[in-house]
Amino acid sequence: MMTPNDRVDALDALGIMDTPPEPDFENLVAVARTLCRTPIALISLVHRDRQWFKARIGLDPEQTTLDQSVCAHALSETGLLVIPDMTADPRTRDNPLVTGPPGMRFYAGAPLWLNGAALGTLCVIDTAPRPEGLTPEQATALEALATQVVSQIETRARARQWYAENERQKRSLRQAAVRATALAGLGDRLRATRSVDEAIAAASEVMAQTMGATRAGFGIVDPERETVMMQPEWRAPGVASVAGLHSFRTYGSYIDDLKRGEIVIVPDVAQDPRTQTGAAALLAIGIRVLINVPVLQNGRFVLVVFLHYDWPRPLDDDEVDFIRALGDRIQAAITGLRAQEERQLMNRELGHRLKNTFAMITAIARQTFGSQDRKALRSFSARLAALGGAYDLLAHERWAAADMALVVRNATAVTGGEERVRAEGVPIMLGAEAALSAAMLLHELITNAMKYGALSVPAGHVSLTWAVEGEDLVLAWEERGGPPAAPPTRSGFGSRLIRMGLIGSGKADLDFRAEGLSASFRAPVEHLSR
Repeated sequence: MMTPNDRVDALDALGIMDTPPEPDFENLVAVARTLCRTPIALISLVHRDRQWFKARIGLDPEQTTLDQSVCAHALSETGLLVIPDMTADPRTRDNPLVTGPPGMRFYAGAPLWLNGAALGTLCVIDTAPRPEGLTPEQATALEALATQVVSQIETRARARQWYAENERQKRSLRQAAVRATALAGLGDRLRATRSVDEAIAAASEVMAQTMGATRAGFGIVDPERETVMMQPEWRAPGVASVAGLHSFRTYGSYIDDLKRGEIVIVPDVAQDPRTQTGAAALLAIGIRVLINVPVLQNGRFVLVVFLHYDWPRPLDDDEVDFIRALGDRIQAAITGLRAQEERQLMNRELGHRLKNTFAMITAIARQTFGSQDRKALRSFSARLAALGGAYDLLAHERWAAADMALVVRNATAVTGGEERVRAEGVPIMLGAEAALSAAMLLHELITNAMKYGALSVPAGHVSLTWAVEGEDLVLAWEERGGPPAAPPTRSGFGSRLIRMGLIGSGKADLDFRAEGLSASFRAPVEHLSR
């Protein structure tokens, strides 16, 4: 059985109360008044404590209180309610609209039934009594018009629902675009970060601004003590900080999920069983919605990224997916940064050990050569230093690849700057073997130029270029402004190393000219990644 609350809920769901006039409803009351030959016709909707007229003719107020409503009596009728003389009916004789202006006397109203609820009536009213009521034709027409009013309400509701759904979809698409842009932007920022703290700070800011949160940040976790040291966070204006030491168990049991690496999303801390026991503590620090993204290291819960709201805020599936995608990117970025930190630590340790090894080799060489051949000792030490410099460069570049320009810059640093060796070439990466080979080759060329060639005199200089020609990298060495070049009188290690060329390819073309040494070295590009 229908209750007043059912009617109120139905009207609220339809969203029709207090809406502007609409021609379709206005036309229906005009037809009703004409057919029934009355001065007043209304579409009356009965709410909790008032009746409001969606359309009206012949009556000034757009609504009345329920004690002035005649239509409220018609809601309990299955069909047409007709009152020939309202002054004689106990339900209406004391109604202010009957006893005072406009002096209503005759009433006929057809209920507006929709999905089992009578929303109101389509009614006609006269200021004179009508003992005969309506003719059968008028009564039938009024009830037919009432069904048209209901149909119009349904059509309006469907249009409103379609519009709301269309707006929801457009809003969803806009939000999806914003989130996609945010994820892409976060990816760029994470790739540019150099520390875990920087990565998490960037992610927290993106998450807070995209989701419209009141607070976002991260904390350092002690999983054994089940505590978290919250770091200074991003906050909306007027929101208090939660920086400092906190115990997870004070706020509920959700740390168990975090330890398993699961993202925790609590739409309302007062309702979720994981936070109900700690809801008062959470609410006291302005947390109504709680989102925690765990960060694991070697399977151990060490960091938590958090997002807070201080009001109840349901999260839809798209938002949950966005949060999970953020969590995946944060985890991947931090894993990469951790691996990079470990590699850097290992490289520093390796570099330290290599330097010790080179120093030991140098000491052994000194003891072996003694005073017999100091020139050979100096040459050996210089080559060892060049090799050490190349190893340092590779260690800095994670032992994966080194930029040719950096290899050249390191090798030519001893010559006195760009005015002595003018180097230029295409961007190209060299593998470990190729980088070491290039460093040693350049060391020999520079050493010879400083001893015998263009770099042995103040006015001399060298042009060093490299380019890709076909399938080869071509390195060109041109000396100018120094003494004439002459072939070596003996074939020592340095001469053999130069003639071996890049990565031992053997493609070395040496031209000893009066203007200075001109040399060209070739190596297949595909071999340079070794």
